[in-house]
Amino acid sequence: MSDQSSEVPDPTHRSTDPANPPTQEAPADSPPSNTEYHQYGDNNVQAYNYAVHLNGDYVQDLPIDGRDSAYRASGDQRFVEPREPNRLPDAAKILEEHGVVVLCAPAGSGRRTAAVRLLRRAAALGEPGLFDLEPEWAKPSTQCLPVRSATGFVLDLSDLPDEPPARFGQDLLRHGATLHKRGSFLVVLATPGDWQGAWVDATGDVTVRLESPSARSLVEAELDAHGHADRVAWLTDEIFSPIWTADPSAREACRLAGLLAAVTDKEQLKEALDRFGNWHTTVEKLLNKRSSVDGSPSLLSTRVTVWAGALLDGGRRGSIVRASDDLLASLGQARGPADVLTDATSSRRLQAAEIVPVGDRAHHDQSRQGLPSAILRHLWDEFPTQHDLLTKWAIGVAANRSIPEDDARLASVALLRLAVRRHDRKVLDSLAMGLTGPRRILAVEALTTAATDAELGRYVRDRLLNWAESNNAEKLDLVVDICGGPWGSDQPALALTRLGKAAGGKEFGAEKLIDAFRELLRHAPGLVDKTVVQWLRKHGTETGEKAHRQALGSFMALVSSDTGTDVVLASARDASSREHFVHAWQALLSTNEAVDAVLDQLTRWQERFEHDSDHKDEVIALLAEVFAPPRLRLRLDRLLVTEGAVVRPFWRDILGSAMQHYTLVRKTSEA
Repeated sequence: MSDQSSEVPDPTHRSTDPANPPTQEAPADSPPSNTEYHQYGDNNVQAYNYAVHLNGDYVQDLPIDGRDSAYRASGDQRFVEPREPNRLPDAAKILEEHGVVVLCAPAGSGRRTAAVRLLRRAAALGEPGLFDLEPEWAKPSTQCLPVRSATGFVLDLSDLPDEPPARFGQDLLRHGATLHKRGSFLVVLATPGDWQGAWVDATGDVTVRLESPSARSLVEAELDAHGHADRVAWLTDEIFSPIWTADPSAREACRLAGLLAAVTDKEQLKEALDRFGNWHTTVEKLLNKRSSVDGSPSLLSTRVTVWAGALLDGGRRGSIVRASDDLLASLGQARGPADVLTDATSSRRLQAAEIVPVGDRAHHDQSRQGLPSAILRHLWDEFPTQHDLLTKWAIGVAANRSIPEDDARLASVALLRLAVRRHDRKVLDSLAMGLTGPRRILAVEALTTAATDAELGRYVRDRLLNWAESNNAEKLDLVVDICGGPWGSDQPALALTRLGKAAGGKEFGAEKLIDAFRELLRHAPGLVDKTVVQWLRKHGTETGEKAHRQALGSFMALVSSDTGTDVVLASARDASSREHFVHAWQALLSTNEAVDAVLDQLTRWQERFEHDSDHKDEVIALLAEVFAPPRLRLRLDRLLVTEGAVVRPFWRDILGSAMQHYTLVRKTSEA
């Protein structure tokens, strides 16, 4: 039961073929399904549920097949049972009776592999018959979960950003019963720290506490599966005894197997095991060096230099010294000029910390791969009561403008690695909120990487969804930057949902938002167009609602770039889309805070199209419909007449066409 790579699906792994999507079967007693598939543009981008909802809930399903590490590890020839031999059969019995089982175990325990194993053995499944479910919801709800025949689903409910409704546990049982009638099953993954409270009381009879398999058995199975059966004999060496006694988790056992597979001969075992143990002995020696030589740094000074060097490994010597002084100051140590000048010299401090200068930069022992990361993990492991202070210090180093940006980036990357390895959400949140202004780019880079991480990706994506709904300008800018960057290009549907929500909190015509929509249009023009049209269709008449503001903000951002303009003009040839665009413009022109941005956008249209013989008539006809209501024609004043009281022909033609359109519509309605 291995967790070699992830407990969450690879976020770059696309769902089912959009040309042949599976159907969603809604039970008779359930609300209508809100699932839709769309095929967009030349890139054949699939949007599962994304285009329908701005404020609603939906779930993406991702196939689990032979490319998935958990699927491979769940096979008969490779699967290793959990330490408690009866737990998995108990879970299988619950699944067969209720259609749902909750596997409650820490991340990295092999629970996802166990879930896939259960589902593969539960019943004959269709092709593809196994899916990971990745929900996008304000609160957990079973209403958006798919119901199909002969299908197995895995739903990871770890790291819930908010507590679910009190009825959620009962709803899960009912959903399981509905699945059971169709020969389908759901395995829920949860962590002991999260799966507690009144809302989960109803799931007590379907919850199984799971443990990792035997570490030694798992290492043997992984070595054999990867063609290294000859190294299984090494595992009897006395050097492994402390590891087998500790019996580490499935994730750690797989990491050990990977290290053993990478060595070339048995002579390298000690180094591999030192690395597996996070260089614990090496780190302890570094942190407890004492010297009686005059001019040597104190124990505390040496320790903070070790930690600063780990945070900024490969950075400038001056940055490392400055970071260590900052930590000393945070610990209440006086760091005035006299204190600094009477302390050990920088060279002595680096030497005591065994940090080796290379030119103007410095490194911990480069022969010990992963040592800097191990030092930071050791710091967080050994001093759990100081996490807040340490996080504030480390973020402060990355945010310090006196530290060069490339060194600050080393700190942000080190913190990201720490957060991912420790599954530490607080460090991630601190990265997001602590790096502002010119250093926001570091937060964007770190969270972009984290959004696709197997462990923390779903949490980061949930946080982006939450921040997009906030009124905090820094959070909104962060969301827009991330969604308009590489992550948005790779996951345009997910990014578009978050951009749409963020549009509700940004000013109309915000350049940053326009740039982000323009970037998404480059990769998925059809997806962006159809989604915005659907948002306008759903919320066009719901004035005063937040979703209405979000839909209008999204349309404004879409139409304010040349790329977006081309998409809107092409889409407006469809009568339904045209109607929604016209109503959106009219709503914007009726919204005081949007008028200036709209008129600026229309001025750019004039400059672009007044001499464009191919598109001029098309644009005039469209804008004539926008300005047909007499109450909106006053908005034309700024566009129609120049400062020299000269009438612009382009807008004169639009005004005339608008009046004709209005008259025609009235006559038609009266008839």
